[in-house]
Amino acid sequence: MQTVVAAGRRLLEALLAGLLPADCTLCGAPLPWRQAGGVCLPCWSDLPWTPGLRSGRGPLRAVLWGGDYRDPLRRLIRGFKFEDMDDLGAVLGAELARRLGPLLAGGAFPPGIDMVVPVPLHWWRRWRRGYNQAEILAEPLAQALALPVRTDVLVRRRAGRRQLGLSRRDRLRALAGCYAARPGVRGRTVLVVDDVLTTGATLSACAAALRRAGAASVIGCVVARTTRN
Repeated sequence: MQTVVAAGRRLLEALLAGLLPADCTLCGAPLPWRQAGGVCLPCWSDLPWTPGLRSGRGPLRAVLWGGDYRDPLRRLIRGFKFEDMDDLGAVLGAELARRLGPLLAGGAFPPGIDMVVPVPLHWWRRWRRGYNQAEILAEPLAQALALPVRTDVLVRRRAGRRQLGLSRRDRLRALAGCYAARPGVRGRTVLVVDDVLTTGATLSACAAALRRAGAASVIGCVVARTTRN
C-alpha cells in the first residue's frame, strides 16, 4: 500500500511540475521551468563541491566525497533526508558522479569495484521516512560507473541510538552489531554509499560487517563530508 501511495504522489508531483511555476528551493527566485531538483542554475553552481579521496580507517580502505557539508549544500541534503524532498536524491547522486569524474579519469579512484551498496536503514526508520536516501543516491552513481546496485547484501539489524553529538568512539560503540552482511560479497570490492560523512563511524561499521562476510575491500562514498574530516 505504501509503495502505491508513493508512486501516486510522484505521478501527481510530475504532473504539477509540468503545469505550475516554481521557486528555487535555495534562493526563492522564480524558475522559468522546473529545473533539476527545484534549484536554479546559479544556486547549483554555488554549491560547495570539493571532490576528494583519502585513505580510510580500519576495514575501510578509502573514502570519496563530493563536497563540504555546509550551506547551501547542507540545506539540500537536509531537505532530501528529513523534509520529504526525495526528488533531490537522483539529482545529487548524478552530480556526485559528475564531480567525481576527474578522480575517475585521473586514475585516483581505486580500481576493481564490483558493486555499489547503499548504507541500509532500519526497517522502522525506512517505513517512517518512506525511502532510504542512500539507495536513491546510489542509483545514478552506479549507472555512471556501470556497476550493479546491491541492496540485498547489507542489512541493519537494529535501530541503534541517535548519532547526533556523539564522538567517533561513542558512535562506533552505538553501532556495534547494527550491521550484518549476507552472502554475495566474498572476494568482492564494495563501494558503500551514504549521504554525509561526519566521523566515519557508519561507513566503518558497514565496512567491518562486509569484511567479516569475506569482502576483499570496502570503499566509502558520500555526497558531502563535514569540515572536520
